[in-house]
Amino acid sequence: MSEGTNYELFNRNKTCPTCKGKMYFVNEKFKAPKKSNDKEWKIIEYLLLCGYDFRNPYCGHEQCIYFEFPKNLQEAEVFIREMRKLK
Repeated sequence: MSEGTNYELFNRNKTCPTCKGKMYFVNEKFKAPKKSNDKEWKIIEYLLLCGYDFRNPYCGHEQCIYFEFPKNLQEAEVFIREMRKLK
């Protein structure tokens, strides 16, 4: 398995070549907002810092539950609490 597809190897001290910030391994279904959309980037930052990697934790079981993406930081806090209950 290459480092690019290995979650454990990738998440060890990877930095962005552009901004030198921490890089995160996220699911291929992740859709980045426009660079100018600061509100959505703040929500994404919060979710990543809480450990959410944009994988659906409930897929692969008997059924797949789909979640609505949080529209603000308050919804993001609730979202993280709900995700943690599923793990």
